[in-house]
Amino acid sequence: MKIQLFGRSTEELKKLVVRLGFEIVYKNPDVIISYGGDGTLLSAEREFPGVPKLPIRADKFCNKCPKHLDHVILEKLQKNQLELKEYKKLETEVLFKKFYALNDFVVRNSDATHTIRFRISNGKLLIGDGIVISTPFGSTGYFKSITQKTFDNGFGIAFNNLTEKTDPIILQDKDSIIFQLKRGKATLSFDNSPDIFTIDEGSELIFKLSDQIAKIYSNTSLRCPDCKIIRD
Repeated sequence: MKIQLFGRSTEELKKLVVRLGFEIVYKNPDVIISYGGDGTLLSAEREFPGVPKLPIRADKFCNKCPKHLDHVILEKLQKNQLELKEYKKLETEVLFKKFYALNDFVVRNSDATHTIRFRISNGKLLIGDGIVISTPFGSTGYFKSITQKTFDNGFGIAFNNLTEKTDPIILQDKDSIIFQLKRGKATLSFDNSPDIFTIDEGSELIFKLSDQIAKIYSNTSLRCPDCKIIRD
């Protein structure tokens, strides 16, 4: 199996990968090992979309990474004992170019001292800091911090610090929503990308689930009572 390493301080992991008989490559891998935290996984998917990813934690802040010894995870990969899950990404278009998010898109006020006024798909006028449009994969992050909820299907909208309480919206796979900025200036960001866009007053953005799929090995099939949990 051809493995590409992605992340910080991968030298020790590289020795283990070679010792277990994997081939390390720098292009066209079968699997990319994302070594770091949740942000490393998002960066790996953004740089190498669609290639299967195995997240291995380098610190305690990787919620998506299996909490097992590295050699146990790699041995299970070698034996095809890990479950490869598929996750749909979100998409939107800015300046005639499409962008994709595995976790979420965030539209928020660019000036922290001023709210923005906006509508969602011609609904009522809303006043607040903005919205988070999240996938199920990303719903354990910013979406949950706002709503205290997660979800498993479709995509969700969380409303950030509005002047009136507004419940989150969960949409179906084939749905789309239009964000209309009626007053003020806002920014659009996604995942941990360095690309942040200014959204001018009067602009519209359409969000929907994409045909792009992220493939990520899950830790749900890992059952190893003799293994210690590390880096916690």
